[in-house]
Amino acid sequence: MKKINLVYFGTPNFSAQFLEKLLTDTLMSRLIGVKLVVTQPDKPVGKKQTLTKSAVREAAEKYHITVAVGDAGGGVPDTRAGNEHWRGGEPWQNLLQQIDLALVCAYGKIIPKAILNIPKYGFWNIHFSLLPKYRGAAPLAYSLLLGDKKAGVTIFQMDEKIDHGPIIAQEEMKISPTDKRSDLETKLNNLAFKMFKQLITGVEVAGLPTVPILSGGGKPRQAQLLIQNNKQATYTRHLTKSDGLIPFSTLKKALKNEPLTPEELPKIIREYYLKNHKSQMTNNKSISNFKVQISNSSETVFNLFRGLSPWPGVWTVIKINGVDKRLKITNLTIAQYNNLTIESVQLEGKKEVDFKTFNEAYKIF
Repeated sequence: MKKINLVYFGTPNFSAQFLEKLLTDTLMSRLIGVKLVVTQPDKPVGKKQTLTKSAVREAAEKYHITVAVGDAGGGVPDTRAGNEHWRGGEPWQNLLQQIDLALVCAYGKIIPKAILNIPKYGFWNIHFSLLPKYRGAAPLAYSLLLGDKKAGVTIFQMDEKIDHGPIIAQEEMKISPTDKRSDLETKLNNLAFKMFKQLITGVEVAGLPTVPILSGGGKPRQAQLLIQNNKQATYTRHLTKSDGLIPFSTLKKALKNEPLTPEELPKIIREYYLKNHKSQMTNNKSISNFKVQISNSSETVFNLFRGLSPWPGVWTVIKINGVDKRLKITNLTIAQYNNLTIESVQLEGKKEVDFKTFNEAYKIF
């Protein structure tokens, strides 16, 4: 049986986890040959700004897969990365013409329209939301910080627009009340791999690769591409460090579960509803019509913590001896009757401590 030649595009840790599954699964390794991995350039990390490889690059090199680095301007790899020499000229296009399928999982760059149709079966994208909801970056964070009860995975055929192409497969799953973003990433990663494996081993999709079911010798099933309903589309953006800021007054209210005004909602939540439902709003107070827990401030803040963990995290600003200091909330829990509890914190320039110890020392709360 001829293997499917595949090029993989990805960057962060959960994309690296998917790639490792692809490379180590016994059945998939018989069906698919990963010929190239494309990822974002090395980036400075930490206080010392140490130049660090992406998690996907680390995984690819671990399994001796050739790596190309995407340039700052788009999805085509960069000549500046030494022997990773593919770029938008003849060598890159020749390589893609030998590829059956390009698979994208959280690559983080726009892939030029000119190369989307070069692989035999085009580009598939694995997106961690129930499209058309949450097109764009950080869909998992938004699922949690907006208090959704379910999340999901969509595999779709890419076109030139962001997360816009026809859906190949989509499955949903319940979100546990205690799931943080890292927990949900792991669960959806497993679901995404199961879905992709099913497509490759057992489902015939019109105009896309068909591989007979290997276990049991069944006949391939027919799957129909589903055009997305663009009227239902909502959009997210990349997270920034400032998204984790909770005004101290809002945090104190949340600890007592006191109602919030629309203006007191975390900025990223308020911004999302104003952007995606602008035509239905006349002012900020209209946000209350869209199931934002203004009356349940403890749940609102806890959901923000879940969605922004581990990065950028949730933090506030307090005064210590008259000087503003950043206080990061490193662990937050919620119990019955929405009793919100700060378990541990880290004051700017200090080590992480349990909250009781911190509050006894500074008497801030």
